[in-house]
Amino acid sequence: MPKNTVVTPEKELQDQEQRAVAVSSGGAANQNTLRNIGLIIGREYKNRVTQRSFIISTIVILVLVIIGACVPTIIQYFASKSNTQTKIVVVNNAGSIGGLNGDTLARYISTTLNGTTAQATGTNTAVQNTSGKPPFAITIQTSNALNSLQKQLKNGSLNILLVLDRSKNQDVHFTYYTNTNATTDTNLSKVQVLAQQLNFLDKASRLGLTPAQTSSLFAQPGFTVVNTGQNQNNRSVSDRVAGYIIAYAGIILIFMSVFLYGMGVATGVAEEKGSRIMEILVNAATPFQLMVGKIIGIGAAGLTQMACFVAVGIGALLLQSPLQAALFGTSSGGFNLNITGVSITLLLLLLVYFILGFLLYATLFAAMGALVKRQDEVQNAVQPLTWLFMIGYIVSFIGISTPDATWIKVISYVPFWTPTTMLMRIGAGGAASWEIALTIVLMIIAIFICALISARIYRFGILLYGQRPNLVQLVKLVRMK
Repeated sequence: MPKNTVVTPEKELQDQEQRAVAVSSGGAANQNTLRNIGLIIGREYKNRVTQRSFIISTIVILVLVIIGACVPTIIQYFASKSNTQTKIVVVNNAGSIGGLNGDTLARYISTTLNGTTAQATGTNTAVQNTSGKPPFAITIQTSNALNSLQKQLKNGSLNILLVLDRSKNQDVHFTYYTNTNATTDTNLSKVQVLAQQLNFLDKASRLGLTPAQTSSLFAQPGFTVVNTGQNQNNRSVSDRVAGYIIAYAGIILIFMSVFLYGMGVATGVAEEKGSRIMEILVNAATPFQLMVGKIIGIGAAGLTQMACFVAVGIGALLLQSPLQAALFGTSSGGFNLNITGVSITLLLLLLVYFILGFLLYATLFAAMGALVKRQDEVQNAVQPLTWLFMIGYIVSFIGISTPDATWIKVISYVPFWTPTTMLMRIGAGGAASWEIALTIVLMIIAIFICALISARIYRFGILLYGQRPNLVQLVKLVRMK
């Protein structure tokens, strides 16, 4: 009778290693490397881009990209429809204030609140709402109409009633009437500044100062702002805001895309291995050809999707300036966030970091997928990679306010975390050109090293159906040639 033999996991692993070596060494498959890789790329790419979920998700995200690019213009459009003049009636019971009365007082109040390019008491910037009118409409009326004006204030036909009186010490007293809630009244601070200026003018006049002397007191002091932050002192507020917005959106998009397409690589490998199709495929192509073809094919599908997003995003951004000019004219005023200047470069770098991030993680996902026995084990197998990627994702949101911090810079140089953290630093204006080039080089080196390691694990893993190798056995597989 034949003797029963017990096959240990180590013996089984050795037998399968020998089988993997026999399959992957020599044969006709090695003589048609480029052809085989090309066929696998075409198969994987076609399977991805023809899926209904791929088409629908692409269309939905493209629509969101267009809407996102048009958000500033949309906000500006609705602001132009809702912007109306704030009606202010001034009742002057104080007489001449610093030599101003009647129409001269009305002009002074108007230039102070609305702004003008040349003001007698200083320099202000001209302000207009999107309808082309100044934000405040000023009229002067007598005290006889006070009761009627208060009724107009209650029924909403008048916004602000400002009454000027003289106190016993001859100082001007201001009474501010409004029906706006105190927490939402944005005009109160402006009228308070006006009151301070009128009070100053009146006291200066009573002290005998000439108008020229009084005007010199209002002259703006010399004031220079020096920002030592890297690449910040030459960026406008709109550029910085736009950088943050696009960086946030890009970080989320990179994380989702790299993770989903990386999971697609691991799932595809596990599915073929679990259904034993892999044993047929390795007779026509080497494991290395299968891994490279699968990664590039799925990556090409992801790149196609991302390229569509970037191209449509750039096109939508470039259309904003002529669209705003057509809707609002050359001086649109109001809410205006010009994001064209920073976003095109940032979107192109988004594409670069997506490609590098996908290639880096896809090689590792492929190796993990080759080590599992069934498709339902993929989630647990790739969990360490998911947490590794999550570190950079979380740091990107934590460090958005301090992109120049030393620990943020150090993390951004680590290839596994570079795609998200560097995009955040670039959007915040905290990354120099040499840093961008350095991180790209470091990622390429990391991709090459991970590809060599993953190729060896993949080479043996696709034909291992027994117990999953432990860490020691994985190291042994990597060292084998």
